[in-house]
Amino acid sequence: MMNFKRFIPGTVAILSIVFMLLASSCQKDFLEKPFSVTFNEDSVFAKYENAQKLVFDMYALKPYYLDLSVQTVATRRLNGSLLESATDFGCSFRLNANYFTHKFNFGTVQAENLTNQVDGEDSYPDHYKTIRKAFTLIERIDEVPDAPANQKERIKAEAKTMIAFNYFELMKRYGGVPLLKKRLNPGTDDLNIARSPLSDVYAYIIQLLDEAIVVQEFAPRYDNNDFGRLNKAFAYGLKAKAALYVASPLFNTATPYLNFGGNNKLICMGSNDPNRWVTAAKYASDAITYCESNGYAIINTANKNINYTISYQYRPNEGNTEVMWGTMKVTNPNMAYWIPRGTPFTGGFSSNLASINLIEKYQNKDGSYVNWNSVITTPPNDPTFPYKNLDPRFDQSIMYNGQTLYTGVAIQYYEHETVALHGNNSPAKASTQWSHQVRKHVYGYENRTITGKTWQPMCAIMRLTELYMIQAEAQNEAAAAPDATVYGRINTIRNRSDMPNLPTGLSKDDMRKKIQDEWGIEFVFEEYRYFDLKRWKLGDVFKGPVYDVKVKKLNNNTYTYTKYKYEDRPFYDWYYLHPLPPSEVNLQYGLIQNPGW
Repeated sequence: MMNFKRFIPGTVAILSIVFMLLASSCQKDFLEKPFSVTFNEDSVFAKYENAQKLVFDMYALKPYYLDLSVQTVATRRLNGSLLESATDFGCSFRLNANYFTHKFNFGTVQAENLTNQVDGEDSYPDHYKTIRKAFTLIERIDEVPDAPANQKERIKAEAKTMIAFNYFELMKRYGGVPLLKKRLNPGTDDLNIARSPLSDVYAYIIQLLDEAIVVQEFAPRYDNNDFGRLNKAFAYGLKAKAALYVASPLFNTATPYLNFGGNNKLICMGSNDPNRWVTAAKYASDAITYCESNGYAIINTANKNINYTISYQYRPNEGNTEVMWGTMKVTNPNMAYWIPRGTPFTGGFSSNLASINLIEKYQNKDGSYVNWNSVITTPPNDPTFPYKNLDPRFDQSIMYNGQTLYTGVAIQYYEHETVALHGNNSPAKASTQWSHQVRKHVYGYENRTITGKTWQPMCAIMRLTELYMIQAEAQNEAAAAPDATVYGRINTIRNRSDMPNLPTGLSKDDMRKKIQDEWGIEFVFEEYRYFDLKRWKLGDVFKGPVYDVKVKKLNNNTYTYTKYKYEDRPFYDWYYLHPLPPSEVNLQYGLIQNPGW
C-alpha cells in the first residue's frame, strides 16, 4: 500500500501555488483580496479566470527532456543527459562524472535516486500531485459561476486525459501502481492505498480516455495560445500507445521478467493473449482515422531533406500537421550542451554522443547499408564519404566528421597522421570522446549564438507518425505475415524522407526487426529507445557491446574510419521496471517494491 497523506497538500499549500499563478497574471481585482487564510479553494472556483490558473498549474509538471544542464548539485532531470545515452545508442561525455546516465552504463543506479530525486529518470510523487490537481478540477469546475458550459466540459475531458497520461507514465515504468479514482479526503478516506494489478491500471487508463473522447467540446487540436494543452487526438493516440505496451512481451505474459510469487499480477497481465495485439492495432487505426479526419497529416513536402525535422521541431502554426501534443519549457537554452568540443564552438560540451550501434541502423537511400565492420578509406579530400548517401534523417539527427553545420564551419573529429595537424574537434585536441553526437533538436540552430535566432525546443510527446508505427507493429504481430497495412504504414514514413519501400516478402520475424529499427531511427533522441527495448524484453541489447569509430586523416588527404569496441555494459533483469521510491516503501505501510530492488 501507499500512504497518500503527504501527497494531499493543506489549504495554505494549495493556495500558495494558485496565488503565485494569479499574481503572475496581473489580475488586480483578485490580487486586492487580502493574503490570508480566507483565501481558500472556494475562492479559486468562484471565478472562471481564477480556475483557469489551476488548469495551467495542472501542466506544471508536464514532461520535458530538453532542458539540459549538468552540475555538481543536480538541478535537471538526468543531470544533462538524454535518455538515449542510457541505451546502446549513446553515451554522455565521460570526463564529466555528473551525467546521470553514467549510472545506467556502469550498473550503479540507486533506487531512490532513479525515481525520487531531481536528477533521476522519474519523480514518482509528481505524477500523483498532477493527478490530484486534475481530480480537483473534475470535481469542482462545474461550480464556477461564470465559466462557459463548453469550457467546463472541455476542462473535465482535459483533466481525465491528464490523469490517464500520468497513469500510463507510471504503468510503463513501474507496472501496477496505487490507483486513485478520486481526490482523497484525509478526514474520510483511507490513505493507505495498495498497488493495483497492472490489468486494472490499464483498464482505468482506457476508461478515462473513452470518457474524454465522447466529450463533444473536447477539440481534436488546440493551436496558437492553446498549443500545449491536451486534446482529443492525443486521447485517441494514448489509447493505442497504452494498448501497445500491454500487448508487448514485457507485460503480455503469465511469466514476468522475475518471479514475483503472488504479486506477479503487479508486473504482468497474467497471460499471453495475442488478441492484445489486435486491440492495439484497432486503437491505432481508430486514432489515425480520427486524426486524419480532423486536419492531421504526415508531413510530406517536396523537400524530403526537411520533412523529418518539421515533424518533431516545428509548431502547428509553422506548418507541422503531425504533432498531437508538444511541450515547451525553455527559450534559448545553453548551447554548450549541444555543440561540439573545440573551436570554433567555444565552450561546447558534446554532452550526448551517438554510438555506431545507432549509425549502423541507417540505410543508404537505395536500401543498402554501410559496412562499418571493415576499415573505410575515403577518396582524397572527401571526409563525408561514408555518410553521403544515408537516409536524410541521419544528417538531421547526428553530427559527424566533415559535416558543415553552418556556413564555413565543418566538424573536424579526425586525428591526423601528422600530430601537429589534428582536427579542431578531435580527441587529441579537444578531448572529444566519440566521433558522432546529437544534432537532433538543435538542427538549424547550431549558430544561434551568432545569429541571435530564438530557439525554443519542443518535445513532441506524440505525433501522427507514432500511430503509424503502432499500427504497423501491432498488425504485424497480430497477423500470420505482414500485410499491406504493415507495409503501407512503414513505407509512408520512409518515403517522406526519400527512403525506398521495404522489400516485399518479408517474414513476420524479419518485419519485426525492420519495425524495431524504424522505431529507433524515426524517434531517436525522443526518449523511445529506452522504453522500447524494455517493452520488447530485449534487455541484452543494453549490454552492447557499444561501438565507436576512430577517424584518422592521412597525409595523402584520405580519411579512415575504424570501428572499435568502446565497452560492454551491465543490464540486470530487475532493470526492466523502475523501483518505487524506497523512502515510501521503507515507511512500512504495505507498499510492495518491484522485484530485485
